[in-house]
Amino acid sequence: MDYAAYDEQEQRLVDAVMAKSIAEEDLWIEVDRLKALIPTVEPAADRQRAEDSMESLERVLNLKAPPMSDEMAAAIRVQSKAFLSKGTPDERIELLRAAMTEIGRIAASMDGAEASTIRHLNEPLAMDIEAVRIHNDPTHPGYQGHAE
Repeated sequence: MDYAAYDEQEQRLVDAVMAKSIAEEDLWIEVDRLKALIPTVEPAADRQRAEDSMESLERVLNLKAPPMSDEMAAAIRVQSKAFLSKGTPDERIELLRAAMTEIGRIAASMDGAEASTIRHLNEPLAMDIEAVRIHNDPTHPGYQGHAE
């Protein structure tokens, strides 16, 4: 297995944890499954990267952090889905804007610091919109042509 394939699987687990879409017992089953894959990662330098990444992930998973609200988890799911969206530049921008609107709606249902924290999830989405425009919209002042 190459490192990219391993990393993709580990990232799916991280996304599931962040979105609160994996049960505690399933989480540790998945960690054990990923740990069993590490010896198959080639070459050895990449295997070491996988071991280091798993070590970091386990440290984070064992931290006792305050629980995340359902609203924060929902906003993170919306943000993650938008980041992973595919399509034409116009479709991506539309999806990113829709995600920002939904995150704003979620934040508006909250009070205090958590509302602000949820609203801040829109900043990377706004930066992604600009990146799409910079690379695809010749009328954009920062146009740089296609990134591919």
